[in-house]
Amino acid sequence: MLNDTHTSGMAELLVKVAVPCSVFMSLMRPFSAALLLESVATFFIISTIFLLGILAGYGLARAQKTSADARVVLAYGVGFGNVGFMGIPVIQAVFGYEGLFYVAMALMSFNVLTFTLGIRMFDKSKVSKKESLKIILRNTALIATFIGFAFFLTGFRLPEALEGGVSLIAGLTSPISMILIGAILAKQRIVETLLDFKLLPSIALRLLVIPLLSLAILRLVVPNPIMLGVIVTLMAMPPAALTAIFAEQYGGDAVTGSRLVVIGTLLCAITVPTIALLL
Repeated sequence: MLNDTHTSGMAELLVKVAVPCSVFMSLMRPFSAALLLESVATFFIISTIFLLGILAGYGLARAQKTSADARVVLAYGVGFGNVGFMGIPVIQAVFGYEGLFYVAMALMSFNVLTFTLGIRMFDKSKVSKKESLKIILRNTALIATFIGFAFFLTGFRLPEALEGGVSLIAGLTSPISMILIGAILAKQRIVETLLDFKLLPSIALRLLVIPLLSLAILRLVVPNPIMLGVIVTLMAMPPAALTAIFAEQYGGDAVTGSRLVVIGTLLCAITVPTIALLL
């Protein structure tokens, strides 16, 4: 029932409307100094894990002696998990809106890093810092994060009718995300993709090693079990869909990018519940 035009439009609706509304609603919490400190800590913890993941991905790709284009794809895919399309519905299902507060910080980190460092990894012409800043400032999820955070700090709330409308639109995030992921998977030659065994070490690093190391280290320093659970679960997400999109957009190894996303998305149906049991 869905062609490329439909899925493209749904992706626009998701990224520019539903996700920003979901992020905004997640920040509608009574202000507390402890929550403010946790939000800042979440941003820096997740940013650090993203950067270390990129380095680990590069190191593994070099050890496998992959091509330069494939190396970039693997490094990006290992570093950046799908904290938006998959992270939001999974966290909302497990932790509710309380957990989405921390997802908002993860999305802020993801957007800032992926549209600066991420683009520079793929773009051989090296986009300017000014252009990177414009891309970031036009990102609706990031704008929603800043506005929602201002509401959180001031205690201001929308009128009930407006907030109810925003909440209803935010409810679109999970079903549209899952439909889009299904549409992406349906386009792939699954058997051929699954037989690309050289991608499995990078996927294991993304789905198992990074979240398990995060759990082992963070449980020593993060006392809030919900904050800990959200961060570790987000780090267990499969490679971000932008892995394939950026590779296609900037003339990189799009085949490796799409296969990495597809295999990671399929296998996370096993690994994410496993990580959840450990939590």
